[in-house]
Amino acid sequence: MPQISLEYTRNITPQIDSANLFPKIHQILGGVARIPIDNCKSRANRLDDFYIADGEPANAFVHLEIRFIEGRSPEVKTAIGEQCLEQLETYFVESTARLNLQITVEILDIHKQSYFKFPKGTL
Repeated sequence: MPQISLEYTRNITPQIDSANLFPKIHQILGGVARIPIDNCKSRANRLDDFYIADGEPANAFVHLEIRFIEGRSPEVKTAIGEQCLEQLETYFVESTARLNLQITVEILDIHKQSYFKFPKGTL
């Protein structure tokens, strides 16, 4: 835990370097929410088939979804969201300069009773 998913349109540059981007997101989660970095699971999904607004080829988006076990305060979630958004703005500065780029971050709770993990231990 947590589960981190990044979706981005194919016209984004540079291409995602998971080994560069995700450690920064993991550090934010560890620092703000005290989440053990060993529990962070991240993935990036490039979207080849997408349509934004009027279909203009320069339209693009990046969406980061972070899901973790319920119980964090609204203040912690806000801090995570703001810091992750700032990190993404910096990472995608090249795309921001040439595209109509929207960057969003969504923080979601996972209910303990509906989450199962092997091996058992810290979530």
